[in-house]
Amino acid sequence: MASFNLTVEDSSPLISYLPAGAWSDSPANDTLLSSYSGSSYHITSTQGATATITFTGIGITIFGGHRQNYGTYQISVDGQTVVASESSAGQDVFQQVLGTVSGLSNEKHTAVVTSSSASSIDIDYVNVQTQIGETSSQLTKSTVDDSDPSFIYTPASEWSVNDQNYFMNDTLHYTSSAGASASVTFSGEAVALYGTVSQDHADIQLSLDGQNVTFGAGANGFASTLHSQILLYYAQGLGSNQHSLIVAADPQSGTGPFIDVDAVVVYSSIPGSTTSSISGLMMNASCSDMTSSGKLPTKTIVGIIVGSVFGFLLLLALLLLLLRWRRWRRRGQADLRSPLTPTLPIQNPDTLEAGLSTRLGGSRLSQNSMSSFYSGTPPEEGFMQGHSRDASTAESFSSMAPINASSAVPATRDHSISSNAPIRPNLRPPPLKLPGS
Repeated sequence: MASFNLTVEDSSPLISYLPAGAWSDSPANDTLLSSYSGSSYHITSTQGATATITFTGIGITIFGGHRQNYGTYQISVDGQTVVASESSAGQDVFQQVLGTVSGLSNEKHTAVVTSSSASSIDIDYVNVQTQIGETSSQLTKSTVDDSDPSFIYTPASEWSVNDQNYFMNDTLHYTSSAGASASVTFSGEAVALYGTVSQDHADIQLSLDGQNVTFGAGANGFASTLHSQILLYYAQGLGSNQHSLIVAADPQSGTGPFIDVDAVVVYSSIPGSTTSSISGLMMNASCSDMTSSGKLPTKTIVGIIVGSVFGFLLLLALLLLLLRWRRWRRRGQADLRSPLTPTLPIQNPDTLEAGLSTRLGGSRLSQNSMSSFYSGTPPEEGFMQGHSRDASTAESFSSMAPINASSAVPATRDHSISSNAPIRPNLRPPPLKLPGS
């Protein structure tokens, strides 16, 4: 199931303090008031005084102060005493666990803190652990701020807006008209209503899907000052279908005329095989971590933008590095495929000369090298040029061979070679002329 926490401040109407007048709200002369959650706490020095909270969930933890000259207390859940302890301490410490109970069935329970001595005890806040949905469900949470168009204020002229920064999303709708109401439609399995409590507030009449409930909002000594971002009402087990919530003032004798709306938080579950990070962290439903409905917090938006820009720059840098690496790799492969050809002796005909063996530019020239096999450019006049298959004008000769000793006419054969071919000796013997032929 999807699990989460609800923070119930000491000034929430979900906690009832008895007997009337036995508990005091946040003494103004306490210089250590700011050490408490929300800078508020309820204190009593009446033996037998009780603070009672009815909740639906699987566990509960109650916090208070440990201070000098504090007394003893007991905590019971569903009528069974689970804690009997004391709050006295040699040094003042705050937001301490007075008692905790876990492993309860996910249904309605009642926890009671009872002062068991005439010395003081106080209550700071209460954490309720609860669940919705089926096994392995994931939790989703959406906040509908009072400024959201989903809220309908009737009549609109009877409602005003307070934009102080100690309200959720820095806005609060309030009215002092007995006939005014605020309504909102939502879909979800649980809902929490947040607003303020103060001594000048009227009682609140709330209707959820036609079921009415009335509760106080700080009058009749319950609150001595204004407390903001307070959980006024919570209900679960609603089903995932659409629901309607309406709040209106219900002035009574001794109450003030005001009511207000700060936000509504809706909880839903999504079936799944794994628990989401939201539900896995036991999400705290305190007002400090809430955002307006349908809107991401400014810090989240800035974080998304910065992260996107950084990611783009990183991707661009990786792409440039990849391109440079590929270019370097291609150049290296080209060098391997086409190494520089060293200067060969026969590629430099200027240095060739019969019988010469020397070095030029780190290349060795061989005595028997012939430039005409590789170059068509003559190194100097009189040297052979061209290919060996071409005619050469470098040299010509005549071959004269006797036919026989008695013959006075020599047989002459011209063996001139074209100018473009190297001179080759004619090793064939001259033709013989036999007697009588």
